[in-house]
Amino acid sequence: MDSFLAPTLSLPTQLEMELDKRAAARMSRDQLVAKTQELIESWYLQSAMLNGALGEIRQLQVKLALAGPPVPAKRGPEEQHVQWALELLGRR
Repeated sequence: MDSFLAPTLSLPTQLEMELDKRAAARMSRDQLVAKTQELIESWYLQSAMLNGALGEIRQLQVKLALAGPPVPAKRGPEEQHVQWALELLGRR
């Protein structure tokens, strides 16, 4: 089972990545500079997004831990619900 922090790429994604690598190997220096700048900007945006998401996850985990164990549900339906069901069945 993959961790969301260490994912495994699907075969189609691995193929796409390999094709992108091969395309990069054929780029001129100017194309590589432009692509590198694009990737640096993308990296910083994705890092900020991931760090924000992980911060939200940590906050939710703390809230969940502080909330304590869940309150057990009542056993069986309430009397009012039983009466409604009987009415619907025409057995009142």
